[in-house]
Amino acid sequence: MSTRDYLDLLSTWKQKELFRTVDFATLLSRNMSSVRVELSRLVARGMLNRVSKGLYLNPYNPPTQEELAMLLKPPAYISMESALARHGILSQSPFTMTLVTTGSTGTVDAMNTRFEYHHLQSAWFVGYRRRDTYDLAEPEKALCDLVYLRYRWARELSEDRMRSLLDDMALAELHKVLLRRYVRLMRLEDSFRQLQIPL
Repeated sequence: MSTRDYLDLLSTWKQKELFRTVDFATLLSRNMSSVRVELSRLVARGMLNRVSKGLYLNPYNPPTQEELAMLLKPPAYISMESALARHGILSQSPFTMTLVTTGSTGTVDAMNTRFEYHHLQSAWFVGYRRRDTYDLAEPEKALCDLVYLRYRWARELSEDRMRSLLDDMALAELHKVLLRRYVRLMRLEDSFRQLQIPL
């Protein structure tokens, strides 16, 4: 099978932004080992971009960073620092795209971006809205996700560091009724009291 066959396949399936190795094998009626070899050659020649193991971008229809974030570890939504910055609550722009997923915690480096996924139980996988082609947490939920995942559960941030981050936020802009609802749902009352976040 020639390089042209692979590129023709990608061109024909323009609506598909990402391809898995198994997609190529199925659509071309080839065995997985020969497909892996040819895909490695295409990547080495710079004709195909591998996002992660067994996952490739369609050069005829590459996704935006936000679309890619949704496709890498579905279901997921942009939250925490990334969502707070997009809503204008956090004055800093994070270097990584922070997301919440019901899948496993982990990071993926692709398209010159680090995608940082944090596991959250499915009962708390709420409080986000569709924005064009991606899901974005409401600012109140993004703050609760941040407090839970960075401060209460994983203890990535000390109380002082968490308060320093909170000092860079326009917390007065948050909708208090929504915030209280998410705080109760995630049982964060004690954490919000410790951090002196007004409810």
